[in-house]
Amino acid sequence: MKGCKILLVGIGGLGSEILKCLLFSGFKKIDIVDHDVVEISNLPRQIFYKKCDIGNSKVLVMAKNVKELFKYDNELEIRPFNGEIEQLIKNSSINLNEYDFILSGLDNIQGRRVLNAFLFQNTKNECDKSDRKTQIFIESGTEGLNGHTRVIIPNYTSCYECTLNLNTDEINYPLCEIKEFPRTPLHCISYAIFLYEQQIEDEAELSKNVNRTEKISKIYNIASNHAKSFGIKGVTIDLTKRIVGSIVPTPHSTNTIIASYVVSKLIKIISSLTNDDRKIAYFSNGFTNYFLYYGESGIYCSPVKLDKEQDCIFCST
Repeated sequence: MKGCKILLVGIGGLGSEILKCLLFSGFKKIDIVDHDVVEISNLPRQIFYKKCDIGNSKVLVMAKNVKELFKYDNELEIRPFNGEIEQLIKNSSINLNEYDFILSGLDNIQGRRVLNAFLFQNTKNECDKSDRKTQIFIESGTEGLNGHTRVIIPNYTSCYECTLNLNTDEINYPLCEIKEFPRTPLHCISYAIFLYEQQIEDEAELSKNVNRTEKISKIYNIASNHAKSFGIKGVTIDLTKRIVGSIVPTPHSTNTIIASYVVSKLIKIISSLTNDDRKIAYFSNGFTNYFLYYGESGIYCSPVKLDKEQDCIFCST
């Protein structure tokens, strides 16, 4: 594990837990990617941040604080890349060929699709090189009390495009998008709900019977102001009423469960890649490339094998 080079894209609630598991499992070469800044809402659920870090780049702060925490580990190499993964690859700041494993803690579908596309394009461009390493992409996500992990290996497993139908149809938006680049009234209301919940001083108040009319009114006012700042029309009281309650927060426990599975799966794969014969046998004999965790009405875990789609633009070529 010490020799494996890891690229971790996205270090929000899930990504920071994945990083924690990697560090305490003995991985030494980790590059981290994110374009966001530390906010006060990150502090209770992301252990590497402090109050004085608010407003600063997540990856720069993360790398600094991790190095400080592990200052006696001379073998640890953690490099921060502040920006969007797509741009970092396009301008050659990041070369995917350097990495043995690519892990994703991204909170949006588009970012995962971009990473999947770059990985398969990179594999296609490098296929004539005999010394090319098999790159493995482990993608994961959480929502409320549910989570998933999927392993994507070009030429061996299905890819992200093959399994787009598994994504939820519910309305969920990444915070950075609805805060900085809202495009619709739904974005503005979703962000207003987030801000309203941040104004509540402690969790005890969440359980109180608050006046629904007053709550809707406050959220509507916040959403209206946010919409005006970006020239967006269509935020109404009726729409606010329909959206309130549809956004489910993800507790820290869900992120911990999924992050632990990601790194456990990673270690298991590494132990099976000691030679080509073991690698082929491992990926050919019932390899489970998708794991679903469902915690809403109990604790249910379901590892399954997802096959390639015959008409997939990546897997079928």
